[in-house]
Amino acid sequence: MSIARTILQTTALSCALALPLHAQEQPAETPVTIWDAISFDNILTLVVQSFIPTLRVLADVRYAQIDVDSVRNRVALVGVDVRPFLPYAEADACAITANSLVLSGQPIDRQQGYALNVALEGAVLDFDCLPIEARPVVGMLGVDNIRLDRMTVNVKYDFASGGAMINFGADLDKLAALSGSLDLDYISYRMDLDSEEVMPAAYVNHAQITLEDRGLYAAASRMAPPGMLDPAALEQIIPGAIAEVFADMNGPDARELSTEQEFFINRAVITAKEFVANPSQIIIETSAPNTPVRLGEADLEDPKAMFSKLTPTIGTVPMAIFTGIPAAELKQAIDGLLPTERNLDVGRALLSGVGAPRNTTLGLRLLDPLAKEGNADATSLMADAMKGTDPTIAYRLALHASANGKPASLSLLNDLEDQLQLNEMLEVQDIMLGGGGPVASDFASIGDIRRAARGHLLGTTRIRSYRAAYYWASVGAATGDVASAAIRDEIDTIMRLRGATTAWAEVQTSLENGVLRDWVGRDLPAELKK
Repeated sequence: MSIARTILQTTALSCALALPLHAQEQPAETPVTIWDAISFDNILTLVVQSFIPTLRVLADVRYAQIDVDSVRNRVALVGVDVRPFLPYAEADACAITANSLVLSGQPIDRQQGYALNVALEGAVLDFDCLPIEARPVVGMLGVDNIRLDRMTVNVKYDFASGGAMINFGADLDKLAALSGSLDLDYISYRMDLDSEEVMPAAYVNHAQITLEDRGLYAAASRMAPPGMLDPAALEQIIPGAIAEVFADMNGPDARELSTEQEFFINRAVITAKEFVANPSQIIIETSAPNTPVRLGEADLEDPKAMFSKLTPTIGTVPMAIFTGIPAAELKQAIDGLLPTERNLDVGRALLSGVGAPRNTTLGLRLLDPLAKEGNADATSLMADAMKGTDPTIAYRLALHASANGKPASLSLLNDLEDQLQLNEMLEVQDIMLGGGGPVASDFASIGDIRRAARGHLLGTTRIRSYRAAYYWASVGAATGDVASAAIRDEIDTIMRLRGATTAWAEVQTSLENGVLRDWVGRDLPAELKK
């Protein structure tokens, strides 16, 4: 080895040993490019930050941090400080702070509807933010700053049903908690084609608002005149006060109270006595005997009729406590002693968590015997409950429910097919079809063939079966029926789009051989001429 090479190797080794250990281990750095900024998270962050200057026209807005999660469709502002410009408050006198403000929508893997969720945590509203006329009343309650532990608003609109669920909640520290919900079966916005005006309407299933005492009653009772809260006094004060409100609401031409309004007043007196004896909560909710109740523009002009439609009631305990599943029946269900005729109602309540605590295991156990007997309500409920845990069984149940008049299961069928391999899906369909192929009576006419193909493709009047649908569509197409040919081609498209072209080709070949064999062996052209 030459002296020069030895010197070079020694120098290189010395330099390597002189470098920090982490410098020796670090990979080569990749330069930042413009493409590193092109991500949905970055774009969404930029949109939110660009919107903040618009808000600053109305208020000074500061925040410590912004957190964006595009997968959850969520944006959070942390350490929020808002100082609005109010005509009755000096500059910066009104400050609204919050630990966090979170806005979220529908997760990207769930696109069944629109969703908007707003959550405000740890908010404080300065006393100076209140209107001047409201400050004496709030001050007498012993409150300096209004502290909002948590406020939430949730809106969910379902594409399939056209309905929506809206709920909100606000917890005021040392005062009260206010919450409410609105269950809309359908939101209608049909247009009058002659006037080109939209005719909005809402179909209401249930509405509820709850006021929970967290110290407000104790503070307010100190301000009440002596004896005003005695039961005898309440019986005198409340009916007259509410009756006057209802009369004004009804209008000058209909001041007489309806039966429903008089019932509400009687319930209000009972509720007030119960609340004074034990301050807990006051609940106002609708109790319409037949739901959904349609409310249109005309109902807004006739409050008395709208009141009668919705039939509101008031109490200290929600009606669901009385209308839900009794504890005795739940115990029977747990012990396996529940009468069979109650399995469906109790099972539904257990799966939904409405009317009974949610318990999927017990709910499925109660519904299983009904499903085995072919009860479509039971199979529909079970399919929805099992879609995330056992898609194969859920698919079998949904096939039965959809074919037996439960349209909600049709959407579930399509979702579950995305989770199953083609062979798994076809195997379940074959089992549910019971191995039944075409028989002579099915071929009474070309129309029968077409309807059978379409029925098996949709799965609403017959068990969905791509094999049966393709078989019958191929027979119909051979007779020259264009609609049947379209069904056959639609199935090919479905398989191509789900990435199952190769796997389907093998099934398709077998089906086409069967069609040709039966076309010749049964002489189907001759049968169809009869």
